[in-house]
Amino acid sequence: MNKRLLASSLALLASAGIFVACESMNGPQAVDESQAVEASFDISALTSETGILRTAGVNADSANAFFVLRWSQGHGRFQDSDTIKGHASAVSYQEPTTLRDRNAAGLDMGTVSVLNGLNTYELAKLEGTLFGVRYGVFGGPHGGPKGRFGGPRGGHGGPRGERGGLNGDPIALVNIPFVAGSRYQFAITGSGNVAAMTLNIQAPSQLVQITGLADKDTIDATQDLTVTWQGDAAANSVVLVIAPAFKRGRFGGPSQPVAPVFQRVDAAAGSYTIAAQTLQDLLSASNANAINLHLTQSVVRETTDVNLGKILVSAGNDDRVVLVVQ
Repeated sequence: MNKRLLASSLALLASAGIFVACESMNGPQAVDESQAVEASFDISALTSETGILRTAGVNADSANAFFVLRWSQGHGRFQDSDTIKGHASAVSYQEPTTLRDRNAAGLDMGTVSVLNGLNTYELAKLEGTLFGVRYGVFGGPHGGPKGRFGGPRGGHGGPRGERGGLNGDPIALVNIPFVAGSRYQFAITGSGNVAAMTLNIQAPSQLVQITGLADKDTIDATQDLTVTWQGDAAANSVVLVIAPAFKRGRFGGPSQPVAPVFQRVDAAAGSYTIAAQTLQDLLSASNANAINLHLTQSVVRETTDVNLGKILVSAGNDDRVVLVVQ
């Protein structure tokens, strides 16, 4: 079965910076339940993904290629329920670079597909004069590359539930199912720049899920906060991200770029206690009225191609809750 894969993970490859939407305010304000609390941390942002890899001890800056498979539990931009959504993305470079380098041109790798069992999901291939060739879905919070590819707010967005493709042609979103502990493959047909290859990655034995805390729970920021979770105890990259969250204003409001805290945690421990001082520092620096906890779990594998160089392949998922500060 061949499906065009368009999923939100390649916003990871198309957008830069941490997306923040908040109401302009002079000081902390109570959350208005009639308005959404917007998290200041976005898993799909390049700086976020790079920070996660670095925190987990992975040297992402020396890699020539990135192949990412991720499942999200109803928290992505294009998700309106708690249904598990599977996304994938791929990019390779002539020289080692970082995920954040928007000036590095991606190489043509032919066709890139994700295989699991008898199912094949072909990634969309997009080309541009500025970013070269990348695979997956483009378009972050500000749409696709200017004048060409429509994202959520791009000039050529597709109908609701679809993504805008070249010339505004709609392409349906496709979900890659999660199969616990299963082997997935990135199949690359190759080109003049990149040889054909197959990259294997094993999915976590179970999806990570924050327990004991629910979205919009109220917390006391003067007290230490213990976060508990259930997930794959053998995952080699588990990172807790703690960031301020804001009440979204009528027109979005100005960005307040307060750096989130990246904390590597022990996958097998199942819990981590955040010091009250950490919470207070984030709140006071940002004038925020809520805290976003984002827990990401990945199985990361490093391999080397004789021509392409260092390749990072990962499969994982994330869960988050936004906690209102009383």
